[in-house]
Amino acid sequence: MKISNKKIFLLFIFVIFILFILVETISYATYQTGILKQDAIEASLISKEELSEEEKEILELINQYRLQNGLDELKIISKLQDVAYLKADDLVENEYFSHTSETLGTPFEMLQLNGVTYKVAGENLAGNINAKSAVEAWINSESHKENILDKDFEYTGIAVIDSPIYGKVYVELFIGI
Repeated sequence: MKISNKKIFLLFIFVIFILFILVETISYATYQTGILKQDAIEASLISKEELSEEEKEILELINQYRLQNGLDELKIISKLQDVAYLKADDLVENEYFSHTSETLGTPFEMLQLNGVTYKVAGENLAGNINAKSAVEAWINSESHKENILDKDFEYTGIAVIDSPIYGKVYVELFIGI
């Protein structure tokens, strides 16, 4: 059977398209390396009282799950909290749902542009009606659960804002130093 150049080209485009979809799907648990001074982190820790009720609930549910799996609790840092809000606002304002923003870039570029350095980083996103349902969805997704249970993650930032499309948008950023 003879295959024309046109058919080979179309097959090639199809394979590239499938690979693009797969890479987009597994990019949720990507790692990035960097350096961060411990003093800067400790100085920017914030208490649970500074979080909204839903952000507190997300933190408590995530930390409860981490403790059940023999991991340390995540701590909230202010810069990471600020970047999580930037991402949540961007998701709602620009009506998209992806780890890569046309305006802010990837989660790693977003962190770098906002002065957050780290050894490893990750991001979980959810569109849901309440905190408990958002965390359950993350736990039931392998790539999101991997971020939650990553032993290298020590710090987090959580943003929850209203969304006309999803009810609420939940953004959780993770870093380890």
